[in-house]
Amino acid sequence: MEYRELFLSAIQSLKTNLVRTGLTMLGIIIGISSVVLIASIGQSSIKYITNELSQFGTNYFQISPGTDMMASFGGGSGNPLTMKDSDFLKNSGIPNIGVIAPLGFASRSVSVKEIHKTVSIYGITPEAQVMLKPEMIYGESLTEADKNDKVIILGINVAEDLFGVDSDPVGESVNIDDTKYRIIGVSKSGGSFMGSFYNSAVMMPLETLSNDIRGDEDLMEIDISVNNPDILKETMDDVTALLRDKRKIKEGEDNDFNLVSFKESLSIIETVTGLLTLLIAGVSAISLVVGGVGIMNIMLVSVTERTKEIGLLKSIGAKENDILMQFLIESVVLTVSGGCIGIVIGVTIPVIISSLLKLPVVISIPWIVIALIVSTGVGVVFGLYPARRAAKLSPIDALRNE
Repeated sequence: MEYRELFLSAIQSLKTNLVRTGLTMLGIIIGISSVVLIASIGQSSIKYITNELSQFGTNYFQISPGTDMMASFGGGSGNPLTMKDSDFLKNSGIPNIGVIAPLGFASRSVSVKEIHKTVSIYGITPEAQVMLKPEMIYGESLTEADKNDKVIILGINVAEDLFGVDSDPVGESVNIDDTKYRIIGVSKSGGSFMGSFYNSAVMMPLETLSNDIRGDEDLMEIDISVNNPDILKETMDDVTALLRDKRKIKEGEDNDFNLVSFKESLSIIETVTGLLTLLIAGVSAISLVVGGVGIMNIMLVSVTERTKEIGLLKSIGAKENDILMQFLIESVVLTVSGGCIGIVIGVTIPVIISSLLKLPVVISIPWIVIALIVSTGVGVVFGLYPARRAAKLSPIDALRNE
């Protein structure tokens, strides 16, 4: 028999009982769609984060106080970072250091007339604006001349909450701790990854925050850009050594500060996403095994149901290899069809999610190829035994079967 005839015969056999065929393919569909879906979501997440980070650049790192990240917001313990630390690093002479931007933080109620809103307030320097690149909607950025002045920049969300949508509040004043602050600008983030930093916050000169709001020079973090990203790790090691020496941390003692770079964060995210993808693939493999066992059972039932048909084929000259290939092709068609349906589902869902959430979509071609290979392999492995059993039937015994 020709392969074309065998293929058409397999299709016809599967069409005779569509409900059974659909239920048999279900395990394959679930397993393959899960693999493709999770791989696509993982790759899309990495691309989204990479795009967002690239708007700020991956050539800088952050120093935060304490032995945990909560210390940055006053939730940790230990020796705080201060302006003295920032000035010390600025004068350290490390050649690869570009810009140093200390950042202060406080949470206060901002009010205009009868409207009150609790917001995050960041004390920044002109260097921070150069590094983090906010987009100015109205007014101007903070400059060195604004040091110690009672001036602020509102995030776009805060401006809309206090003054209404599409209003320009530049020149107006708001109250913070019963003190008036003049609005010199309205900004928004250049990317949604750091959107809450600008859009839902108030920025003011760091000196003003320290003197008028906090009453101390404690910093939330110190951001440092580097001239050559290729030696970012070496620069971070130099900064660590200098800070340990300045803060009198003895050999063998843990740091009382944290250093982290966006490049490291991205690497961690990629690693975690890759591990989760492999984990889901492992779980999906169980579905594929279950689906394969289901296919083998159905093929065995099919062999029993079609025993007389097998006898007739052998009586008119069909060889064992023809019978084996007929049932094996039927099994492969079943699994590949389920695999293709699973791939379509696995690709369609990320596209829909991405269009709704305005996220980049990445279709993982390697995982699609793997899914097709795996589905074909499942058809071969789990269809081989029923196919061999059909091929070994005696034509006389098969024809006697009722």
